[in-house]
Amino acid sequence: MASSLSSASYALPDPLVLRPMTVDDQDAVAVLFCETFKREPLGAYCGVALSEGQSVASAAIQDPVSFVVEDTSLEGPQRLIAFRTSCILTAQSIAKKQREVQEEGSLDAIQAILNHMSDLWMAKTTIFKTNPEAKVMKFIALGVDSRYEGRGVAKALLNASMDKAKELGCDAVMVVASAFATQHLFQNRLGFDEMGKIPYAEFTWIDKRRGSSVEEKPFPNLRQPEFLIILEKRLTAAADDQVGAVTL
Repeated sequence: MASSLSSASYALPDPLVLRPMTVDDQDAVAVLFCETFKREPLGAYCGVALSEGQSVASAAIQDPVSFVVEDTSLEGPQRLIAFRTSCILTAQSIAKKQREVQEEGSLDAIQAILNHMSDLWMAKTTIFKTNPEAKVMKFIALGVDSRYEGRGVAKALLNASMDKAKELGCDAVMVVASAFATQHLFQNRLGFDEMGKIPYAEFTWIDKRRGSSVEEKPFPNLRQPEFLIILEKRLTAAADDQVGAVTL
């Protein structure tokens, strides 16, 4: 098992322990993702399949930058009560993903709108123009068991992720915010810059994988919130004080 981080550093009460995510956590993270994403606008609107949780968990172990929280008083998979999954992006990995989407299309409507947000970010960010070898930490997903909300778990996971980004020398952090609460947190509390947004109801895509050539609007009635937003935070020396410990 991966070693735990100091609970004092991230203000978690006993018996909660924050530690790096491992391969062995994939199944538990996938299940918890499905449970928590149903509370997000896209998940509530479209539903959530276990395969989506498995995809998120698989992406999260490609780089050692994701974290989980366990309740050590419990036994078995139910010990895992929260996660923050992330990955590292480079200009090369982004270009590879863009080629795959161009050639094969997106897996589904949710992936399509997320891929579109990534394109909006790439069109506006100057990270890779100023430094072609730059690294960006992408926050993929956050999930907290509803029984543990209000105990500082999300804050601890976010602080651990921010610290890891700085430790690895990342030039920036990027996140897609789909709900009112996360949009407010990253924009108004943490000082992330808006890099692009699109009204859910106006988004269109073509389902190439099913051989379609017709544009569809997959979220015509999703209006709470109205927009999906992508945000970026530069991790410069001047911004260190702002990007340090998060108070929610």
